[in-house]
Amino acid sequence: MKIKHSEKVIAKANNLLMMNYEAEKIYSDAHDIVEDDNLKSFFRERAFERNEFARELRKETAKLGEKPQSFEGLNKLSRPYHFFWRNLRPLLKENDAPELLDQICTIKEWSIDHYNDLLQELNLPLSLCKMLAEQRDSLHYKMNSIKVKETLEV
Repeated sequence: MKIKHSEKVIAKANNLLMMNYEAEKIYSDAHDIVEDDNLKSFFRERAFERNEFARELRKETAKLGEKPQSFEGLNKLSRPYHFFWRNLRPLLKENDAPELLDQICTIKEWSIDHYNDLLQELNLPLSLCKMLAEQRDSLHYKMNSIKVKETLEV
């Protein structure tokens, strides 16, 4: 017997999926702009990570009995996406690493907030809950690593 999950959970899962698509796009576009090999590698890794997060989330959303939202054919990107991209793009061209890393942390905080919002929903399937917690914790760990690195370089 398949349990039908609330529309609210489905909507939040799809919002989280969309946020991961957008973060992947930010990182992929950033990779194409920066010239520094270390930054290129950093952005390629972050884009791949978000692609993997989205793949896992699509699988979990399908388990909820819903068709996961697709990035293809998306007409409109979110306001936060435009905000982050508007702030990030000039820094990529300037290779302003400290400011760039601050913006990356802001993107990660935005992401963590989305994960926490969904994790607060009642009656989440265990597999979804575990996957969300793992992805959120990975984002949190990487954000803290960036902040420690910034602190050590000052």
